Amino acid sequence: MTRFEELLAQQGTRLDADQKAAVYADENCIVSAGAGSGKTTVLSYRFLRLVLEGKATANEILTLTFTRKAAREMHQRIHRLLLCAKDDPRIAAQLAKFDQAPISTLDSFCSSIVRSSSVSYGIAQDFAIDDEQNLANARQCAVRLLDDPNRSEGAKLISTLYSPEDLVDSVLVPLLTQHYYLPQQVADDAQQRIFEAVRARYDQLMGPFQTLLLRYSSLTDSAKTVQGVKEDAAVLLDGLASAATDEDVFSVLASPMGFRRKSAGKSEDLLYIKDTYDSYLGMRRLLCLALAVLTGKQQLADIIAFVKELVAAYQMEKRKSGILTFSDVSSLAVEILKENKALRRYFKQQFRYIMIDEFQDNNEQQKELLYLLAERLDREGEGVPKASDLEQDKLFFVGDEKQSIYRFRGSDVRVFKRLAGELKAIGGKSLELATNYRSEPALIEWFNTLFPSIMANDGEEYEASFSSLKTRAASEGIRSTATILIKPYEESERDDEEEEAKDSDAEAYRVAVLIKEMLGGERFLIPSSEGPRKPKASDIALLLRSTSNQLSFERAFRHQSIPYTVQSARSLMLEALASDFYAMLQLALYPEDRHAYATVLRSPFCKLSDASLVLVLEESQLFSVPPGLGSEDLVRLQAVQAFYCTLLEAMASESLSQLVYRLWYESGYYLSLCAHPEYQAYREHYTFFHRLAQKQEAAGHRVSQFVDYLRQNLAQNEKLDDLEVINEVEEGVQIMSIHKSKGLEFPIVIVANASSKGRNQKEKLSTCVDVALPHYLNQRFHISATKTETARHAGTLFDEGEEQRLQLAELKRLLYVALTRAETHLVVSGAFGKNNRALGEGKPADTLMLLMTRSLGLDISNPEHEEGLLSVQRIESISEGSLYQGSGESEQAFLQRLDSVRGWYETPLPAFDLRPNRYAVTALAAHEEQTLPPNLPQFPSDALLKSPEGDLSAAFGTFVHALCEQMVLNHALDDVRTFMPAELSSALGEREQAVVAEDGLALASAFFHSEWYHREVEPYAVSSEVGFFSTLQHEGEEVVVEGSIDLLVDRGDHYLVIDFKTDRARDAEVHRFQVETYMMAVRRIYQRPAKGCIVYLRDVDAIDVWEGEHDDTDTL
Repeated sequence: MTRFEELLAQQGTRLDADQKAAVYADENCIVSAGAGSGKTTVLSYRFLRLVLEGKATANEILTLTFTRKAAREMHQRIHRLLLCAKDDPRIAAQLAKFDQAPISTLDSFCSSIVRSSSVSYGIAQDFAIDDEQNLANARQCAVRLLDDPNRSEGAKLISTLYSPEDLVDSVLVPLLTQHYYLPQQVADDAQQRIFEAVRARYDQLMGPFQTLLLRYSSLTDSAKTVQGVKEDAAVLLDGLASAATDEDVFSVLASPMGFRRKSAGKSEDLLYIKDTYDSYLGMRRLLCLALAVLTGKQQLADIIAFVKELVAAYQMEKRKSGILTFSDVSSLAVEILKENKALRRYFKQQFRYIMIDEFQDNNEQQKELLYLLAERLDREGEGVPKASDLEQDKLFFVGDEKQSIYRFRGSDVRVFKRLAGELKAIGGKSLELATNYRSEPALIEWFNTLFPSIMANDGEEYEASFSSLKTRAASEGIRSTATILIKPYEESERDDEEEEAKDSDAEAYRVAVLIKEMLGGERFLIPSSEGPRKPKASDIALLLRSTSNQLSFERAFRHQSIPYTVQSARSLMLEALASDFYAMLQLALYPEDRHAYATVLRSPFCKLSDASLVLVLEESQLFSVPPGLGSEDLVRLQAVQAFYCTLLEAMASESLSQLVYRLWYESGYYLSLCAHPEYQAYREHYTFFHRLAQKQEAAGHRVSQFVDYLRQNLAQNEKLDDLEVINEVEEGVQIMSIHKSKGLEFPIVIVANASSKGRNQKEKLSTCVDVALPHYLNQRFHISATKTETARHAGTLFDEGEEQRLQLAELKRLLYVALTRAETHLVVSGAFGKNNRALGEGKPADTLMLLMTRSLGLDISNPEHEEGLLSVQRIESISEGSLYQGSGESEQAFLQRLDSVRGWYETPLPAFDLRPNRYAVTALAAHEEQTLPPNLPQFPSDALLKSPEGDLSAAFGTFVHALCEQMVLNHALDDVRTFMPAELSSALGEREQAVVAEDGLALASAFFHSEWYHREVEPYAVSSEVGFFSTLQHEGEEVVVEGSIDLLVDRGDHYLVIDFKTDRARDAEVHRFQVETYMMAVRRIYQRPAKGCIVYLRDVDAIDVWEGEHDDTDTL
């Protein structure tokens, strides 16, 4: 018996056959370790065996994990195992320096490689990894280039293709941080590669397309539909034959001609059209996409040049600041090991064995890193070594393809699946740990019936395959359950007096009721060392695919007095604590803020009654005591005043987190909540708020900046990234995302919101031939006689649904991870609505719930089923009011309290005047609906501005005004389209934009080249877009009006107000009030006479000037 076997016997450890095979593997090996199969046991015992058998010392075994938590646990577990053999002199020696054992995350190890050679890449060795600061740096670089007065053509172009709110944070920042980490660059031949790929795709499509057109043109059936298709094909063929350029071909194929509805006839020709018409439409669409790219050569070149400039600026900022990301470090580590052979040799010699956990969550780049470290000592080739160049016994991978759920972080399950073949080809092993020791056998057997159909595939590399799991012995006295709660879709609205609650609230309410049953009944017993017992709230985990509906579950749990903890502070900014703490800090900074004052007085800081609140607010001085204030409210007011004074003093010296501590503990806020058991859940909000304050102070922010941050985020149901707290003891139901639950296990798991389709984010970047770019096209083409599509980039041409297939494959793995967290009982809940049922032939299941119901053959419209451990139950609708019916105060007590203050509440208040007191001049002008027919010259763009999607005339007017302003300022108009409002540019294609731009320039130029302009305007000083505020009487009240004068001409003895109009009909009286209001404001501001006129840019030869009358307005 070996020393290792003796140690196993002493500990009473029994490895199963699969685990033993993995622990004793001495070849390169990949171990597929299913959920609960003991992979950590295998890794730690293999480490122990290698040390005990003298094959390596502890610091010669590189052990890499996916998370810091896993690394800590692995370090502790291996250390405990070595302690069991501390009598062995060799082990004692290893224990003495075990703190140096290389057990870490892959990211941490990559950092150590980069620090060894970072100077070669212009990076200081003391670089820091800070993803949040990198986002800020990326944002700063993008804004700097976009705001540059001499910005590039690419910067101008991209500004017209995205909305301002998307361009920086949703486009350029993700482009930099997700694609161009160090040392990645935009390839010099990027444009050539994209064009070659697009041209090849175009040539591949055009032949079959023309062949199909020829077949259509030879149809003989006399039916009207057939003859129409035949004529269309002939016209298209003629157009293609006469086309001399790609632009000509695009004009033919992008037109609305050649689209018809399918016919239901039975003749041979009609059936042929029916069978091939979708193919015709598909090829025509792809050809238009290809031609849009091929004819947009300059746009692509401009965008590539802009991205190169942006990437260079971003990477220079990284080198200057020494702030990198994990992606930078990983990429640089591979690059360094490839280029620096001496350093590669050092690491190859340092580590005799390499063990990697959770490798299914890694990617090709990380595999390359490990191959470089495992290269044979007698080899030192260029680049990444092949599998045949690896040491035969150095690598030991552990993972599970069914648990690969981090695609959004760059993981690629295909790498893990290919690895088995690569290692086996060089004499390595592929092993499997097939026994699940976590879950009760009844659950495992149910999984074995559920997942084979869900994970069935045809061998695609991106799909995970499921094989039946083995089971452990069942726990005595335990009967596992699997419960599915479904709210079916109800088409008709019920006509009840009380409004129904949202589906998400009804689901949360039903789950909360079930948890109450679990905590108090005998049906959901769980095993313990003393035998079966009732679960505690901390034995239950609520897992969510996305946290968008987390607030519904928190509210339902509070309603049912169920304690809970959260991993994601989703609702923090929606809850009273954040609002109250913000109000107190805001009041400390701005004592004149009456809204903040009222919030503080009504909050747990003071808790004044409504009647007292009104009295106190009538006093101008903060915390002044009004006559008639009750004794109890007087004590409250004086207490909050004392705390307020203390807080003001503390703000001068204390940190943000210390101030938040004061707000919670020293103000009485905490005690106020603790006095009510139903408010206990709010205690955790303080923990998150305190953590938020710590992060803000770590970023160097002061109180005013913290308050600004809170103000911007209050009432937002958004997840606060990287805001995590560590609880010493989990005291309630643990609410977390499925991703956060990976690696954890719970006696009872509830997979809630399982009918969620996840985030449906609009694709804003393009990747074609491995070149990531923003959009660079805005070319519209017809996909039917009435519908159009806009070509944005080349990537669309090569998207054959792979992204959707990858998402659906990962969804199956996400379901596997979620369900296999359960040890004893499992619940899955969800609500079906109009858009999450995947109706229609061939539509794949795209929610966790649909995957399950289809596998089990359940009727989602009638969810009632009982079979074995499975119970399928309907979630009933509930009224909105039931969400707020608590058990704290009896109805009788509430009515008595209401009667005591009824008189005060029923006292009528004087009516408030809710009319606005500030208007735009144009809003006050009594514009009637224009009924005059067009009586001014027409332009080609007029037809484009009146589309079924909406009237773009106002946006066109804004565009022309901008051109006029540029001409007044004598600015160059290199590309007038950069001045188009987003509303206009986004609704028009390239050619339509060109027509609109030409007409807009013509209108503006006509005025600036007119005799009237040269005579009345040009000789004088001119200002454009002159803004003002003034007052006038409106409906018997004095109101503030604001306006902006298009042109203001200083003619010495008077001013001339000019207002441009692009209207198609002349009716000056319609606009007279607007211009006279401008004139009155000018007279008051400049104390000189003013004249005014309307310039109809479609006819600049007839201009009437109004003298105007004096008025009694006052200008602000």
